Amino acid sequence: MWHKYVMSACIASCLTLVQATAAHAGETFRLTVGASHPQVLPWVGVISNHFIPEVTRRVEALGKGYNIQWQEAYGGQLYKANATLSSVADGIVDIGWVFSNLEGAKQPLSQVTIYTPAVTDDPALMMEVFNELNETVPALKAEWEQNNLVFLGACSGDTYHMFTTFPLNSVEDLDGRRISAPGVLASWMRGTGSVAVNGALTTYYTDLQTGLSEGALSLTSGVMGIKLHEVAPYVTKVNLGSTYFGALAINKDTWGRLPEDVRQIMKEVGREYSRKLGEAVMANYHNGMKTLAEEGARATPPVQILDWSREQRLAWINAMPNIAAEWVKENEAKGLPAREVLSAYMNAMREQGVEPLRNWDREL
Repeated sequence: MWHKYVMSACIASCLTLVQATAAHAGETFRLTVGASHPQVLPWVGVISNHFIPEVTRRVEALGKGYNIQWQEAYGGQLYKANATLSSVADGIVDIGWVFSNLEGAKQPLSQVTIYTPAVTDDPALMMEVFNELNETVPALKAEWEQNNLVFLGACSGDTYHMFTTFPLNSVEDLDGRRISAPGVLASWMRGTGSVAVNGALTTYYTDLQTGLSEGALSLTSGVMGIKLHEVAPYVTKVNLGSTYFGALAINKDTWGRLPEDVRQIMKEVGREYSRKLGEAVMANYHNGMKTLAEEGARATPPVQILDWSREQRLAWINAMPNIAAEWVKENEAKGLPAREVLSAYMNAMREQGVEPLRNWDREL
């Protein structure tokens, strides 16, 4: 009798598997993909020019008759930057770029690199590390899954430099100056004697032109589009580092409706998305610095590009209070394993051969 029961259960299980497979065979999947930002930005452009066509190609190569019909909506067509997480989580789009740096309340532990400047200026490495951490550190993985999302591939940008109306030869030159910085990055100005002015790429040019601020902390790839060098002729390569600022993600309910082999393809191409993004970001960075040098030489006044030494950078980083320790204390008071996440991040970088300019985790 027991053997008959086991045999019946096995047959039923196999029939269920066959039926599920048959149900998916030849199926059409309609997926909406979106972003709050335009395709000209690499973390959005790579979705359209690599992720979508590559997933399509590999799904067709399975030979199972699957068909994906994509609908793309970028540049804020469906939602703005303050709703990237909720728009994917709620199914307004099936797949989208999530701007985690604006989601501190829902993804507090994902902010770790904002509180640890000058660890690495390599965005490709930053994305490689966080692709791994988001799979192996339960608390980070949970920040996606608890928000009805499945992580596909990390996003990062080029290193932060200073764009000022005055020459910046040392951290002491920042004393008393008004510097525009986006959101929480204003904490990087602490200890310098400067006054942080809340700003963004959309306000930097006017802020400096009107005298509201005298400089801006920004990505080179970002300021080229707004020609900030016209009002900030001093470009100082302070290399405060690359940050992890979000990821490409898919709605968890949508994920559950896809066949396992399609999910595997999306996971693989999600990692490729990060690699392609790293290439695009660095190409933009090098092209931007080249353009700054060429256009700056003809500008009035001419643009001056200064490359800080390790000692100059170290003086700035050491002038800061330990903002990482403050971040850990604040989050652990809420019961979150911030110390564990910080250690995992810093150790992962060291394992990659990185020598952080400041060992934030060893000062807790």
